[in-house]
Amino acid sequence: MGKPLILGVSASLRNARRGLGNISLIDEIKNLKSKEDLMIFLKQEAEVHLKNFQESGRSDSLPFDIMYANLKKLKGNKGLSNSEVALSSALWSAHSLGCEIDHLSLAEFYSESGVQNEDQILAKLKKADALLISTPVYFGDRSSLGQTFIESIRKNPDWKKAVEGKLYAGLAVGAKRNGGQETTLIYQILDMLNVDMLCVGNDSETTSQYGGTGLAGDIGAMPSDEYGLATTMGTGRRISRVAQALKIGEGYELKGKLKVQFWILQDSEGFALKKIQSLIAGKNIDADIVDLTTKTIHRCLACDICPTHVSTDDEYRCIIKSKKDDLKEIHPSFLDADGVIPVIYSKKDAHSTQSNYQKFLERTRYLRRGDYLLSNTLSAPIVFEEIGAHENMHIRAVTSMIRHHTVLSKPLVGIIQNDQLLNEDEIIDCFDLLLQSCERLMKGKLAMYSQDQDHLKYKPIGYVLSTVKDKEDEKLSRREAMMEERYRRNEKKLSEKIEKT
Repeated sequence: MGKPLILGVSASLRNARRGLGNISLIDEIKNLKSKEDLMIFLKQEAEVHLKNFQESGRSDSLPFDIMYANLKKLKGNKGLSNSEVALSSALWSAHSLGCEIDHLSLAEFYSESGVQNEDQILAKLKKADALLISTPVYFGDRSSLGQTFIESIRKNPDWKKAVEGKLYAGLAVGAKRNGGQETTLIYQILDMLNVDMLCVGNDSETTSQYGGTGLAGDIGAMPSDEYGLATTMGTGRRISRVAQALKIGEGYELKGKLKVQFWILQDSEGFALKKIQSLIAGKNIDADIVDLTTKTIHRCLACDICPTHVSTDDEYRCIIKSKKDDLKEIHPSFLDADGVIPVIYSKKDAHSTQSNYQKFLERTRYLRRGDYLLSNTLSAPIVFEEIGAHENMHIRAVTSMIRHHTVLSKPLVGIIQNDQLLNEDEIIDCFDLLLQSCERLMKGKLAMYSQDQDHLKYKPIGYVLSTVKDKEDEKLSRREAMMEERYRRNEKKLSEKIEKT
């Protein structure tokens, strides 16, 4: 079956590595035996990059265009830019967990005159199982190199086919801590979803958000950002584990039905509910439609002990216990879904709209903090949007659901005019692709329990804000018991739903 290949894509004009330097970088990363070795390597290479800048004219205060021209004359086999530091740390994490790694420097192929050697890029895209893109931040967005690369995928059918169904994760390096890294990652996630890739963020050890976020205010500064490097390494681990699960799942076939849960979060006169019922008609899935617009959902209190205690997944552990609140009753349905689909209807005239969207997502906080109950579950919003509504609910749903440690698939956005779905055929086709992705991920998620690869299994880290409470000795044993129950549940599903080919 082989190991998955993670292709690291550097999207900075300041990249130090090109040509044979791409190969030597991969060899150097593979030879690093520990995190301590990695940190020494990153610091040394960043210092080399800074020295190259100084010798190319920075020490003499030469204009940057002349300095840049001097830098391009170098062999490209030494040093690391800030974006390359972030990418190297993520690739090291992926390799340390058993993936093959490769490096692509976009600056080597893109110039003002156009794209050079496109066949070489396509060959790397075809060979890769996952793309890990690292970019500097410009005005809260990715670099023009990164943008041109994404445009090339969208324009070229062969490139688009080469990445369809594969995995993506991103890294962004800015001059400030809140310098647009998250907006850059969000925009890029949406772009990669729209070319039919699956997307993940960073891992649960680094709070499971949108990807790696680096702080580097000057040349050579990235190795000093310990927090940023933790997120980039977490992103490397995340993409590695999901890529390996998908690879393992290729050796299994579906035996039972997919269990797909639909959360109707915003609707008007049952419009979205009816559309979902129509969409799933005739599909060989176990569909669970939860109409949350008809439920009473109280607001999240943002308490400091969420969840209230450590226990097994089947126990409702939110502090809100009011009999008027329906979430406790709904909780059992959250267990064991293979896919979670938020469903939203955005109506231009919101007079008849019923919405529990924000209140419900706030209240799922205890599921996230309860050691990520929805970890590695496929998620993709289905949004029916009336022309002129302008709510952008697919963006909001994507950015919320990725924080549950889910794997994202392309949002489905149905365009509504005069109560008619204008792009019905497109929605049907995209829904079929969504179910295919859900099956692939479900098979991998379950199959990894039959593999002797313990590093693939999600490890509980706890998410408790109270330091005193977290010191209780019994908490660790309870958490271990919780995860053992989760493992047993998945192993049972393994025998029921998939079989080895």
